[in-house]
Amino acid sequence: MKPLVTLAFAAAVAVGLGLSAPASAQLVMRGGFVTPKGAVDVTGMPARPTIAGLDVSNDTDNVPFHFPVHVYIGVTDKLALGPIHEVGPFYPLGGPCVNCDAARGGGFYNDIGLGILYSLIRDPGFELDFNGDAPVFLNFRGNVFMSVRGGVLGRLALGQVASMIFDPSLQIGLTSRPDADGGNKDYLWLPIWFYFAATDRVAPFVGTGLGGRVEGFGDNFQIPLEGGCLVAVTPNIDLGGVFTFYNLMGHDGSADGRQLGFLGRFRFGAH
Repeated sequence: MKPLVTLAFAAAVAVGLGLSAPASAQLVMRGGFVTPKGAVDVTGMPARPTIAGLDVSNDTDNVPFHFPVHVYIGVTDKLALGPIHEVGPFYPLGGPCVNCDAARGGGFYNDIGLGILYSLIRDPGFELDFNGDAPVFLNFRGNVFMSVRGGVLGRLALGQVASMIFDPSLQIGLTSRPDADGGNKDYLWLPIWFYFAATDRVAPFVGTGLGGRVEGFGDNFQIPLEGGCLVAVTPNIDLGGVFTFYNLMGHDGSADGRQLGFLGRFRFGAH
């Protein structure tokens, strides 16, 4: 079953790559990352909006199957706030999990945070926003793992056919730091994506980066690799898919850890 799912997804991406009409790859990021005043976005992490993820690694029985949904409410045209679910951009965790039990991820629901997006620079070819979570509860069963995360989220147009998305951040553990299982430590995340124009509605992308626990970084860093496609279905709906190797090229890298993700961005109340 797993190879068939992977093959079907790869075929979908290939179709997206095969569409050749040149246009701006920024159309799938239309209006920028920050939700406008009075609107509501139901999405995933803004740079690559995974709203559902299914683990397709070997010997994991497809655990977790989770929904790292973010909801951003436009407070002003520069500020958006809302509940988010994201353990970390490289980790296959976050949000409600329909097949997790207490021994494998803390049960159905075990994390939530307050997401903050604030526009710093907004030009047609360049966007820069503050992107943070304050606070974020990564675990509230047993020892509470509370952290804060802050960084910038940016988009740089590369001519008319591509955009580079970057989302570096530092996550600081505030509670349960000396826990026996490693504790709530600090993490550095340096992810990057390249979106390419196929048509004015279809944008295939590839993503990678560098990240891991700050303490002993050289023995913990991960380098994921992923590819997918995002499609602007309507002016307020984007859909797509992504296939991710959690740590293909980092320390102790392997092709075994894999996830199939479903992408979505739904905007309500936009004028």
